[in-house]
Order: sequence, then structure tokens, then C-alpha cells
Amino acid sequence: MPLRVTFHDADHAEELVAVLTTGGFDAGLAKERFAGEDDGEDVVYVVHTDAPLADVEELLRDTDAWIEESSPLVDTSASTQLPNEPRRRQG
Repeated sequence: MPLRVTFHDADHAEELVAVLTTGGFDAGLAKERFAGEDDGEDVVYVVHTDAPLADVEELLRDTDAWIEESSPLVDTSASTQLPNEPRRRQG
């Protein structure tokens, strides 16, 4: 399951991305603002990765990072059947 690791420090987030990609995992970094915040400087740095939770926890044991398991937004395993033509209202 994909992981989402949140940092308050950009340097720590960038370091984690470098370690994970060197180790052969996919990892990316995004800067996110808190909902409702007007201050453009009040952000967190979020690393998205496919690395195993145990490995990431080991790398972060001496930090104040927040780790979450994230589920995919779209379930691609189920197929959706769409109608071939528009539906008409009866009545």
C-alpha cells in the first residue's frame, strides 16, 4: 500500500526521497498547504512512496515525520459498464 510521509522540513523530505530512490523505490515530493491557511509559507512537505512501511519507519525512527498508509483514490480493479446510449426519462 502506498505511503504518505509528512515533514515540516524540506531538507528531511528531500533526503528521504534520495534514500528511497537510491534503494530502488518510487518516491516523489510535494509541498502542501494546510486547508484554510492563507499563509503561503505555512506548508508541509509530503513524500509519496511505494516503499514498505517497515523500511520507512526504520529510516524515520529519530524524526518527527508523520507516516500514513494511503489508499488509491480510484479503484481500477472494478470495471464500470457505461450505457451505449443516453437514457430517456419515461413518463
